[in-house]
Amino acid sequence: METAVQGVVNRPDLWASYIWPSYILTIGGLVALLAWAWISMRRAEKRSDALKRR
Repeated sequence: METAVQGVVNRPDLWASYIWPSYILTIGGLVALLAWAWISMRRAEKRSDALKRR
């Protein structure tokens, strides 16, 4: 059984075909979520400032 686990862990194509794309997708999603939240926050601040000026 140890050789089966060792064979899966040591396969370089597993990293190339699954692990790296999942890291890229996760980091890309995080950046998109942060950008969306920042833009929403700025929009809400502008609306709040507009209400205070009335």
